[in-house]
Amino acid sequence: MPTYDYECEKCGRFEMMQKITAPPLETCPNCGSPVRKLVSKNVAIIFKGSGFYTTDNRQKDYARKLNKERQSESEALADGDIESFLAESDKTDAKLAEGL
Repeated sequence: MPTYDYECEKCGRFEMMQKITAPPLETCPNCGSPVRKLVSKNVAIIFKGSGFYTTDNRQKDYARKLNKERQSESEALADGDIESFLAESDKTDAKLAEGL
């Protein structure tokens, strides 16, 4: 649940954890005075893990290599050779695990 900032006329600023669908508070939970919802100016979003930024260290030709690997799988499947398809698929999975 997100945390929202409010300002009470008597108590000052406070935070309240609420559902997104919940209406904004109208009175202070501490003293009952009117409150107003504040708009946060400094919002920080943190994406953890790889793959979120174009600056991630990824080989430039990664997509090209992946397409080449998948193409050999498709060719084996189009020929009707299931064993070759499975072998190519296993090779591709192993290469993906290694990072191509």
